[in-house]
Amino acid sequence: MTIQNILSYPAIGDTGVRNGAAPQLINTEPRSALDGLCRPNIIQLQSNLVAAQFDLMKIVPARFILENALKTGLLKEGGLVVESSSGTFALGLAIVCANLGLRLSLVTGQLEEALEWRLRHLGASIEKVYSGSGYMGGIQQKRLDRLSQVMADTPGSFWPRQYDNPLHPVAYAALAESLAKSLGEIDFLVASVGSGGSITGFARILRKSNPDLKVIAVDHNLSVLFGPTSGEATPLCRECYEPLLGMGSDIVIPNVDHTQVDEVHWVPVAQMINAIHHIHRHYGLLLGPTAGAAYSIADWIARSHPASKVLTIFPDHGIRYVKTVYNGEWLNQRAEELQRTWDQPKRVESPTAVGSDWAIYPWGRRSYPEVLGHGPVSRQ
Repeated sequence: MTIQNILSYPAIGDTGVRNGAAPQLINTEPRSALDGLCRPNIIQLQSNLVAAQFDLMKIVPARFILENALKTGLLKEGGLVVESSSGTFALGLAIVCANLGLRLSLVTGQLEEALEWRLRHLGASIEKVYSGSGYMGGIQQKRLDRLSQVMADTPGSFWPRQYDNPLHPVAYAALAESLAKSLGEIDFLVASVGSGGSITGFARILRKSNPDLKVIAVDHNLSVLFGPTSGEATPLCRECYEPLLGMGSDIVIPNVDHTQVDEVHWVPVAQMINAIHHIHRHYGLLLGPTAGAAYSIADWIARSHPASKVLTIFPDHGIRYVKTVYNGEWLNQRAEELQRTWDQPKRVESPTAVGSDWAIYPWGRRSYPEVLGHGPVSRQ
């Protein structure tokens, strides 16, 4: 299985043995660090379930947006990049900026220790906004407002605008085209949703090959991306929502194209963590909880539809979580919640009815107002 022309970079390939075939060495020529980091591993998890596994998926849009800005003159050589992010997009920007000789200033929330070390080691300056409690739009909006102040104080700085930059979803187009060419017709795309770029970018391209493609969005039960939920959540879900997960939002992000989504699942954090432990135990893959959220739904769909081909996205490596979800002491302190399991989702009549359990809603490729009856609502 070979995937060609990933974002116009040299081809990537899967050198594993399939059906007794001998492995082949592919593309052994030297390549840049960014070329290598932008390439996912394509992994066959089950006969009908394939994963595109990234060490850090957000490098793809970070590189695409910054290189475009340099080419168009929106960003000068050695210029300052500013962004609001506490997760994988911040790290993606830091890595790209280090490679391209750019400066980076981040407005963040609470940061996991290993992530903060990497950001600072890569040269990023960091300003933390710890809480959005009582602030309309929550911590995301509060950080964006602070970012606007930084921009005003620094003429000539460039803001990638991960939430509403149309280049964010476009960055995944070449990759999605190559996946469609290599894997053939895909029946289900299952992806977690954060800033909306990846699920939107993949869905728009894959649906060209198969108009009947079912796009399954996976969200956190405190997120408002698909409507304000009931707000019910376990202590573990509340604890992990801001500092640990690269999914969910307190504001409805413009890059989420709701009309591409057929079905939404809201997944408890305990389900995500148990899923990544299962993945490591059975496949040896060390992944982040967001990948666990996607896998738990993709696995359920693959088993429910054995004749269909399912593609899921694993957006980041698990190395930054070794002191939390892969740490025995951390897990033991939360053992009671982690013992909870769900065999199937609870179907809800509206996103507003989503509680603390695994929930499912048939979105039906509709806009946000068509489903909720009003425009996007932020969480205060």
